Amino acid sequence: MKSKAFTLIETLIAITLVTVVITAVAGLILNTLLSNQRNIHNLQAMYLAQESLEALRFMRDSNWLQNYSWDGGEALWGTNIADANGLYLDEVPCNPPNNVCFRFSSSADDGQVSMEDGFVFTRSIEITPVTDEEETLEITAAVEWEERGKDRSLELSTYLSNWQ
Repeated sequence: MKSKAFTLIETLIAITLVTVVITAVAGLILNTLLSNQRNIHNLQAMYLAQESLEALRFMRDSNWLQNYSWDGGEALWGTNIADANGLYLDEVPCNPPNNVCFRFSSSADDGQVSMEDGFVFTRSIEITPVTDEEETLEITAAVEWEERGKDRSLELSTYLSNWQ
């Protein structure tokens, strides 16, 4: 007599296959979510590094407009661009209040930028004179953060010169 019902072995094989498929899909979804979060933090770090480079470019241009040396401008910014090596870039209140101003600081706490989700980045600036180019500085903006117990960092570089 032929039995048309499922046997115990067939049932166990079916349950195992369904479990493997569900586990694979759940792993794929989790991996996608973690990659997305990592990409968001990389993008935020990239924007912060770019903002740091733009702030230094603005300082250089402002120094020139106020008839200071392009890498000087002590009266406005409190420090020379050329002396800002290894310092942190800090946002400070401006007038009008909706503007953002920057200053150099030796404290890593001043270089911290907190995002709305509570995530914290630290950004610093390194300035190196270019030896074969007179009146040219290499500017490197570094952004560091900790993600899931792992230290991560990103660097962007550009050159500033006495363009006037």
